Amino acid sequence: MDVSVTGRNDEAVTDLDASSFRVTEDRIPQKVETVQFVRLDGREQAGQERDLTIRDRQHGIAEAEKQDVRLFALFLDDYHIDSHPATTQRVQRALDSFVDSLQPTDLVVVMDPLTTLDGLTFTRDKWLLHERIKKFKGRRGELVPVRSVVEDMQLTSRNPFEVRATVTLTALEALVTHLGGLREGRKSVIFVSQGPPLGRPGSPVYPHLASVLQAANRGNVTVHVLDPRPFGSAPLGGAEALARLSDETGGRSIVNSNSPWDRLTPVFADASAYYLIGYSPSRELADGKFHRIEVRVTRPSVRVISRQGYWAPSAKEMESKAPVDDRGLSAALGLVESSDKGRPIDVWIGTAPAADGRTEMQFVWDVPARSRRRGAASLDVEPLTRDGGVALAAAQTIVATGGDRSVARFVLEPGRTSVKMTVLGTDGSLLDRWTDRLSVPDYSKGVVALGTPRVYRTRTLLEARHFDAGSDVAPTVSRQFSRTDRLVIDVPWLTRSGPPQLSVKLTSRNGDTLTELSPVSIDEGRARLALPLVNLAPGTYVVRFDATAGGDDVTQQVAFTVSQ
Repeated sequence: MDVSVTGRNDEAVTDLDASSFRVTEDRIPQKVETVQFVRLDGREQAGQERDLTIRDRQHGIAEAEKQDVRLFALFLDDYHIDSHPATTQRVQRALDSFVDSLQPTDLVVVMDPLTTLDGLTFTRDKWLLHERIKKFKGRRGELVPVRSVVEDMQLTSRNPFEVRATVTLTALEALVTHLGGLREGRKSVIFVSQGPPLGRPGSPVYPHLASVLQAANRGNVTVHVLDPRPFGSAPLGGAEALARLSDETGGRSIVNSNSPWDRLTPVFADASAYYLIGYSPSRELADGKFHRIEVRVTRPSVRVISRQGYWAPSAKEMESKAPVDDRGLSAALGLVESSDKGRPIDVWIGTAPAADGRTEMQFVWDVPARSRRRGAASLDVEPLTRDGGVALAAAQTIVATGGDRSVARFVLEPGRTSVKMTVLGTDGSLLDRWTDRLSVPDYSKGVVALGTPRVYRTRTLLEARHFDAGSDVAPTVSRQFSRTDRLVIDVPWLTRSGPPQLSVKLTSRNGDTLTELSPVSIDEGRARLALPLVNLAPGTYVVRFDATAGGDDVTQQVAFTVSQ
């Protein structure tokens, strides 16, 4: 969870560590295990200048997934803002001030109750944002004229104002769910509204507010509320919704102010400096209940802002189901299970189409927790003929230090082969030696081919920056991850003409589709998917890649497990 700690003049406190935080869950003290301070200012780092123009929607999503970008969303709730010119002018002045304060790398997306997720586009263009703000007009209490067929249907309802409150909260839930799935760090929503009325307790609107709060807390999304009415306005109608949205997500409440534009500065401060703290709850994980969190620090005279709790996954969400009869799915799930064969290391083997009808094979290794005391230092990999008698290529020695030296690459003819592997210790002693028989796939027969997915993991902002900058990183061998990890999955492809039509899905372990995913890029010979895990409940998942070209279809799948 992310936590803002500020001192005098609302300036960020930057020198706290794990011992400085006191966290209770349901009034039970918890042990803080990880603390990471995140500092962002929206400016480019010296020496890393680049073209910041957003080219299209997919490029905007790719930029939004970067950990070193401040991400903001403006939700313009015209259903619940007065149409009076004075109110409109106050909204426009406040938001124009916000846009003027944006820095070069900041990303903004604008949404209203009728905007679909397909219509969301992240931008850095201040001119476009100012133009959108200039066209804004509140419609509180106004049912006509209608803007769409959807609004025409609202008029047939017994209580159209109740329907509009539901529409606003449903759209807000979709927005925070989308933002929560992009990446781990803080995402900020500025909810511009006088508040959707909830009605009496037990009304059908209340569950929709609860769903928004649940989605925001699961996805580390902070909701700041901005009510444009001046000081002294009666807090009627939606005051409860505004209060809960800001209080329960750790956001700022900008209400009852004659100059709301002056109170947006802390929103930038909260997105620029905060702590990511992690702990493992000392309770049953899969109870499906809301757990209240309280965060304090040992330093006096500071202000701590954090979300008030979260919903745990239920036992049903975490239960494992038997996989369907799918060889590719079964093979992917098999790699998730422990590969302990008494060997001191785990090895990942991947294949990809190469030139002249041949196949590239990659080998990466890692030391599992079960055998770290044995001190494995290097792995010698030597491809041999099927009977293991004749070397097909010179042996390569690889180490587990990251980068290009951690990967052995061979270009081989398709068919059966053997690979001799020798593990040496830090003192040069022989720890293990074995020979595996492998099948080198033939990618030249079909119109389209997909290689083995390569999974890369980044666990910190610094690792993400190095990876995105193109530094040499070896694929990860493990398929066990935590919710704070961010995965990048590369899939090599080859067609006889142009890029393939590629669809990507996140499925359960038994193959049921959970959601469609969008690749970050489809470059020449490689498709890339970025997948933050922060919005996934603990369990086993599968990413399925389906490629089509010239009437030919191929599939690759990669499975992984997410822990708390």
